[in-house]
Amino acid sequence: MKIFYRKYLKRVLDLALASVLIILFSWLLLIISISILVFDGKPVAFLQERVGFKGKLFKIYKFRTMTQNAEKIGPKYTEINDNRITKIGSFLRKTSLDELPQLFNVLKGDMSFVGYRPGVPENYESKDYESGMFDVRPGITGYAQINGRSMLNVEEKRKLELKYTEDISFCTDLKILVGTLKAVFQREGSF
Repeated sequence: MKIFYRKYLKRVLDLALASVLIILFSWLLLIISISILVFDGKPVAFLQERVGFKGKLFKIYKFRTMTQNAEKIGPKYTEINDNRITKIGSFLRKTSLDELPQLFNVLKGDMSFVGYRPGVPENYESKDYESGMFDVRPGITGYAQINGRSMLNVEEKRKLELKYTEDISFCTDLKILVGTLKAVFQREGSF
């Protein structure tokens, strides 16, 4: 059953859930887009190349939460109280609403609801590509998001991401999704 879930059912459930959520939250996607456009200008979306399934690169979609050209005017990584984060961006990050456009990544097949959290190519070493972590689609959420999120170091995140590739099942995914909702509502580990 685990293999059937991993190979077929997980993708079917991803497609169904992403489709339903895009329809249900279309009004919210529109309101957030208009708010960013009015208060912070273009672009509304932030696209970045990330490492996906089988190590292939894809563009991840997020709402833009930082000033324009933030990557060029500040440190590479976002810090607590980063002055490049806009007022709307701060709210979107704290509520994780900046991740909503990733529903389209799930629909396209770039991502799953649950998996490893995809990073930029320079965050990975050759051993990561050989570890088996990329044998699953990256996720909007995963073990790291319910076990410390931004407070974890890279090594701790990698251990949890590898653990997921071994534990993958419907029950595991359900547990992670419920844990994610709890973490988002309690605003654990986000800035």
